[in-house]
Formats: sequence, C-alpha cells, structure tokens
Amino acid sequence: MAAFLRQHDRGIEFALADFNILGRSPDATIRLQDTGVSRQHATIRRDGNLFWVSDLGSANGSFVNDVAVTTARALRHGDRIQLGTCLFTFETDDGDADVQSTSGSTTFHTVALPVKSVKATLLVGDLRNFTNLSAQLSAEEVAAMLREWYAQCEKVLKSRGAIIDKFIGDGVFAYWLGDSTEVRVKATEAARILSGPEASHSPVRKQLKEEKGLEVHCHIGLNIGSVALGAMGRGVNTAVGEAVNVTFRIESLTRKLQVPVLAGSSFLESWPDGMRDYKNVGIHPVKGQPEPVEVYALVESEPVLLDA
Repeated sequence: MAAFLRQHDRGIEFALADFNILGRSPDATIRLQDTGVSRQHATIRRDGNLFWVSDLGSANGSFVNDVAVTTARALRHGDRIQLGTCLFTFETDDGDADVQSTSGSTTFHTVALPVKSVKATLLVGDLRNFTNLSAQLSAEEVAAMLREWYAQCEKVLKSRGAIIDKFIGDGVFAYWLGDSTEVRVKATEAARILSGPEASHSPVRKQLKEEKGLEVHCHIGLNIGSVALGAMGRGVNTAVGEAVNVTFRIESLTRKLQVPVLAGSSFLESWPDGMRDYKNVGIHPVKGQPEPVEVYALVESEPVLLDA
C-alpha cells in the first residue's frame, strides 16, 4: 500500500518510504522549511499495512487532527498532520474503507470490537538521552540509529515470544500474555540483552562512539498487571491500563537510580528464584501515582550476544 503526505494549499505531495524523518535538517527524508519545525521533528514508520507517526521531542510538538502526538499513533486515510505551520493530509492509494465523505466533510467510522482484561508481563524500553543525542546528529544518522534499534527490539523480543505493541520514537512497548515463570525469565533475558554492552556495540552505535564520542544506551522497565487488550480502532491493537502507565514510570526511574533495568515488585512476586537476578533498590514516588512503587534492579551478569 502506497501512502503520501499532501500539502493541498501548496500543491506538494511527498511519497512515504518505510521509514521517514520529517524536519528542517538538509538530509531529512522530508525537509520542511519552517522555523517552527525542529531539525529532526517527527518520524513516520511503516509497520505492515499501518503507518505510525511519532514526535521526536520537538520544541513545538506534532499534531494529528489537532491532538498532540504524545505516543506513537497509527495514521488513517484523511488524517490532518501539523508540524509547525506545515499542514499535511495523510492519504493512501486505496483510501480507507472506514472513511466516507458526505457534504464535503469527512466522517470516520470505527467498528467497536471486544476488549478483554488480561494479566500481562510488560516491558518498556527507551534510548537514554535521545533528544540530546539527536541534536548532535544528522537526520540520516538518527534514522540509521532508530532503524537499528527497532531491528534489535524485534529480534530480541519476538524471538522470546513478546508482542510488540508499538514503537514510540526512541522507545518500545511490548508485552507477554500471562505472568508465568517462563515469561518472566524471557522478559529478563530480553531486558538484559537490550540494555547490555553487546547491544551498545552494534554497528551504528559503535560508529557513533568511535567517530563522535556519543554513547547510546537502552533503559528498561518491567512490570506485571492487568491490562485492557483489544482493538482500539481499525487495524490497531493495543494494551492499555494503569499497569501500563506504571511500567512507563518505572522505566523513567532508571535515570534517577542510575541503573539500566528496573522491575516493579509485582514482577518478583511469587518468584523467589528471581531474586538471584534482582536486588531491592527501595520504594520511590513516581509521577502520576498516589502511592510510591517498590522496584528491583537487574544485577549485572556475563554479556549475552544479540543472536543468542
């Protein structure tokens, strides 16, 4: 399926590739001459038949249908995208069966599908200091780093049975159904590999370190809880709920505590063998939660190869 960004007021059309960086940088995939647009402002990434837009920590934000993009968002035929003063319409070559035009206006139809609550093991990963790093890189270098990061996540997580819910610019959210010991072991393995030295020594990151002195590291948050799982619109399946929010907050604590991987107490509950891999690092308040959370840091071990 071909997809395009169209500026109808200027008569300009941009064909979208599988991975696109939008911004003022001369080597951006889609270069925008607008002072309200950051050098690397946003990405649009294809995943199967869907295109996802993510903001890259831009100064003025990205908007879809006048709503700020705070997490990766799947685009639909007819969506209005605004970056600075640049206005685009996202369009596909075959349109969208769920979009109908009446009286000159566009009406979106979504089919309500069942949503069920399930117990899940959750993982949130994030490239540390990505916004500061990207400010020192060209758009091509940012794109190369993100492509490599996405590929690593897919290889490591999917080979261990995880479902990748979404990529969020410089981050990833994934989950496993259930909370069995086997699932927790796989989640621990994935966290250890993605945050470990072998991942940091991958070709693009190794080149950035050698040529620019920039180091790119991944931090991980793990948690277990009930989530609402189902279709949140045509072709978009996602997990939502308070447990997901807490997992993102746990990941953010890795910066404060200066550790690469943190797990919530529910991740270690009823798993005594897990204490061989984790150590308690206290109870800490987190933004948006009325109660502080108890977290455990993953202890270091021997490096694990990415193809393990």
